Amino acid sequence: MKTDYQVNGYTLHVIPSDKFKDITISVYFKKDLSKKNKTLRSILGFVMAAATSHYPSQKQLAGYLEELYGANLSVNVMTKGQSDIICFKTVAVNQEYLPDHSPMLLSQINLIKDVIFNPFVKNNSFDHTLTELKKNEIKARIQASLDDKVTYSANQLFSLMGHGTPLEISSTGYLEDIESITEKDLYEAYIDMIHNDEKHVYIAGHIKEEDIALFNTLSFPQSKPQLLSCYHFKSTHKDFVEIIEKQNIIQSKLNLGYQTDTYFLDDDNEAMTVFSDLLGGYSQSRLFLNIREKNSLCYYINSIYDPYHGVMSISSGIEMENYQKVKELINYEINELRKGHFSKEELEMTKMMIISSLAKAYDSIPYLISLAFNRDIIRKKQSIEDYIEVINKVKKEDIQRCAEKIRLDTVYFLTRKEFHG
Repeated sequence: MKTDYQVNGYTLHVIPSDKFKDITISVYFKKDLSKKNKTLRSILGFVMAAATSHYPSQKQLAGYLEELYGANLSVNVMTKGQSDIICFKTVAVNQEYLPDHSPMLLSQINLIKDVIFNPFVKNNSFDHTLTELKKNEIKARIQASLDDKVTYSANQLFSLMGHGTPLEISSTGYLEDIESITEKDLYEAYIDMIHNDEKHVYIAGHIKEEDIALFNTLSFPQSKPQLLSCYHFKSTHKDFVEIIEKQNIIQSKLNLGYQTDTYFLDDDNEAMTVFSDLLGGYSQSRLFLNIREKNSLCYYINSIYDPYHGVMSISSGIEMENYQKVKELINYEINELRKGHFSKEELEMTKMMIISSLAKAYDSIPYLISLAFNRDIIRKKQSIEDYIEVINKVKKEDIQRCAEKIRLDTVYFLTRKEFHG
């Protein structure tokens, strides 16, 4: 069976698996990321998934999902590199497991079509009551991210580090933009999404060849491909910058942002992944063992490589008086990796942890779809098996090269009002 089809204005990706009793259909809309439109598109996604013209209330739509043997419908809004993404997903039991073998797959496709092509719209405007409800929900999500200081400090790092670039843009949106968004604004954004977004549709589960023809009924206007999601982030800083923010908090948050000169399509992408995880990806990593366990200088510490922007971040929760010491130890551990002062066992353990997490994908349809989508939006053909093979080939000198490439760009420290650096 083929796994990729060009169908009526979108790409259909098939992920066949006999391990699951459910069928999952995910429809992704991808547009070039814009700070101006981020909040608008987030609200649009949640309004569309809440009701349709046939089921004009959340209660009615939930009732219909119950009729489909407890099917699920959800939406996710996100950013990946320089892309703004809205995803609608439906999960339903495979019709082969139903006592009457009713055409559940066709019902799933029709549900997705209803959400996308028959939104709850009157006179070129979305419903006012529903719009206000979802605006309040988005407002609560954003406020929660501001109140959670781990999330807040990570977002502040990227906002300051990536000023004027896609890196600074929130994945959900901005409180100050919500009130001014109208039902007509949402409708205009909806029309633009249908006509101009790049579309990817995934179906995963026990799929037969004849099932593919059902997707011929799902049709979009032809659109031009958007920018690749990944890009090389280039900072305007000649040297690293240090920003200290004081709030009425107890535990301080230290966040460091690094340029890596590497991104998803580079040959060093997998090696940079291993380097970041060896440094701070797991409980056996250098940062965790030496700063948290050995020196008891932090509550948590981790490093994350983002291949879409080509940056790496280190996040830690610390006492304010340990600020300088923790920075010094982080820099020391990076220099140790540059010098090759790590064992073969550490390297192999890190690769094993990465591969183990990838192996879990075979037990999770959402993870399988996510891994495929992450590569499809950068037009990189790489199976899980291919990825594992490249990870296994990473050598000591590759880690040293990646450690040499990274450059500290921004230090952001959220701390107590009593702090005096």
